[in-house]
Amino acid sequence: MCGICGIFDNTGSRLITSEMINKMLTAIRHRGPDGSQTKIMPGVGFGFNRLSFIDLNGGMQPITNEDDTLTLICNGEIFNYRELRSELIALGHVFKTQTDVEVILHLYEEHGLDFPNKLNGQFAIALYDKKEDQLILVRDQIGICPLFYTVADGQVIFCSEIKGILECPWVERKLNLKAVDQLMNYPGVVSPETFFDGIRSLRAGHLLVIKRHQEIKDIEYWDLIYNAEEEDDKGEAYYVEKLREMMKESIKRRLVADVPVGFYVSGGLDSSVVACYIGKFLLDSYYSFSAEIGEADLDESRFQKIVKECVNSTHYKTKVGEEEIWKNLYDVVYHAESGLKESYDVAAFMLSSLVQQSPAKAVLTGQGSDEFFCGYVGYMVDLFREMQKGKMTKEECEINERLWGDPYFRYERNHPEIRKIHETVYSDRVRGEIDSFSAFKTSPINVDRVKGLSSQKRRSYIDYKLRLSDHLLTEHGDRMFFSHSVEGRHPFLDRDLLEFVKTIPDKYKMNGAKEKYILKKAGEGIVPDEILKRRKFPFQAPGMSSMVKKANGEIEFLSDSLIKKYDIFDLNKVNEMKKVYLADDFRLMGAYEIDYLLIVMTVTMLCERYGLKA
Repeated sequence: MCGICGIFDNTGSRLITSEMINKMLTAIRHRGPDGSQTKIMPGVGFGFNRLSFIDLNGGMQPITNEDDTLTLICNGEIFNYRELRSELIALGHVFKTQTDVEVILHLYEEHGLDFPNKLNGQFAIALYDKKEDQLILVRDQIGICPLFYTVADGQVIFCSEIKGILECPWVERKLNLKAVDQLMNYPGVVSPETFFDGIRSLRAGHLLVIKRHQEIKDIEYWDLIYNAEEEDDKGEAYYVEKLREMMKESIKRRLVADVPVGFYVSGGLDSSVVACYIGKFLLDSYYSFSAEIGEADLDESRFQKIVKECVNSTHYKTKVGEEEIWKNLYDVVYHAESGLKESYDVAAFMLSSLVQQSPAKAVLTGQGSDEFFCGYVGYMVDLFREMQKGKMTKEECEINERLWGDPYFRYERNHPEIRKIHETVYSDRVRGEIDSFSAFKTSPINVDRVKGLSSQKRRSYIDYKLRLSDHLLTEHGDRMFFSHSVEGRHPFLDRDLLEFVKTIPDKYKMNGAKEKYILKKAGEGIVPDEILKRRKFPFQAPGMSSMVKKANGEIEFLSDSLIKKYDIFDLNKVNEMKKVYLADDFRLMGAYEIDYLLIVMTVTMLCERYGLKA
């Protein structure tokens, strides 16, 4: 994968120069240190930073088709490119390179705007069609590769990271309060919102068609749509064997590269499945990486060692303690381009730094398993759904119906109750505007897609939209990988695998109170029993409480002057929370309580780092 950027002049009057594009490329150089290239066309400019994986000598972009009427830049990997390439050559298409992404050009020639549905991979694409004088922007089905865009002074500006867009002088730097409210209420910001007002994130499974002097068309080409009716049950043995076969194939696809590839070892089930499948079926030598959290109750090093010894990998590890968390947090916020509600992005940041020190340039992860195999505590809570109904107020039911299509479905929190807390955290100014940017004003999902679904499928769909695409894969994933020029690959998010997984009956994913039942069955005899029998343990890192105590409440980005400067959060409430965090017996309950001071501090950091007006 790499970094892409560009400008499309929608006015027909501006001269786009290489200097403009190179400024954007410089801002995202960390995404592709192996070379850069620009291409300027009438009214269009493309830029590309390369991180080389396939066709090391001939894969530089932009690339064009046979008659130079199509120009492509792509950040990503096309895992089924070999099959596609053979089909396209048989149809008469001529290829210039051996790189995987060249198939995109010829697929577009054959299938027009339907071409993304032929791709199994992770990609953010910009394709300029000279004949039609149109720009097409595409984000992959699940949202592994981010792509941001804005319209400023008649120019459509796009980039793999927002910091590249901010290099354009026409773009205003202003905080988007809706993103702050989404962070307060959901796992993170949700596309198309970003923390930068006016800059949008292309949604997963969507493409944009941009013609000069016309409105931008936003087209959904794919979504993970569950069937409300239970699938025909083919029996446990069938699903176990099929899952094993498809996992092996998915992992095998993601090991294809002309450079070394490794994998993460967290000590949890998901990364262990990937590691042990590699060790048993696919490679003889490989690199593995783990982060050891310093606090005893968060430490998973014993389980990481079990997996490392099982696969006999060349292993790299790094310690992540409180000192490392706070030392790196400012840089993490810069790369994430987001406020944070957990500090574990720092562990991901440090892990990618560890990979950078090894021969590997890409790593496989276990990301995406929890959302599709019922790995979060919410799936367990849903078992007691009937008991919750009588405790829900009319107001909560109304909000649940609007947001999630079911009055009795509670996602994460009791929204009316948590709103009361948030109103005390916001400043008077922001509190007075809350109705205009509230995360509860409209649903962040297409509610029609979840109506009639079981609670399990409903939660899976919402987790995919709210937790996976823009939080775990973008801010926590892509951004932390590329901060150190590393690519992340996610076998659980293979398109073909997901199409199969969504047909597995609910009872095989959540068997009674046994989460990830079918995945554990598919791991038997491959993954060590100590890992298979381990209860779900959310990946965590130290929170703000310990930092506040060590600093005795005197923290730069929580200072009275900065809180007053941006006037986003209530100064008295912030100081009150500091006192609470300072208490000897105060401790946040990991992933189950919101670390409000961390949100306040990182949003303030974001404003300071990027010079945002609030």
